[in-house]
Amino acid sequence: MQDEHRILIWRPLYRFERARVRAWTCYEHRLTSYELCEVGGLAFIRRTVVSRGRRVVSESDAWPHGEAQVVWAALLAGRAR
Repeated sequence: MQDEHRILIWRPLYRFERARVRAWTCYEHRLTSYELCEVGGLAFIRRTVVSRGRRVVSESDAWPHGEAQVVWAALLAGRAR
């Protein structure tokens, strides 16, 4: 039986244009990459998708740091999308 997945809501880059990137996935040879970002006591995940030469950047909701770390680990393990 497969574990339940956490569904992330992705929104256009709108709220946190300037944030500190704390962790990231490889982006050189991938069409989708992720960054774990922090700003103002919160953390969120920024997703960049490259399709047909266009970059589309979006962000998840923001959480307290501890919860964001859990979501980040789930994303890396394939349990969040």
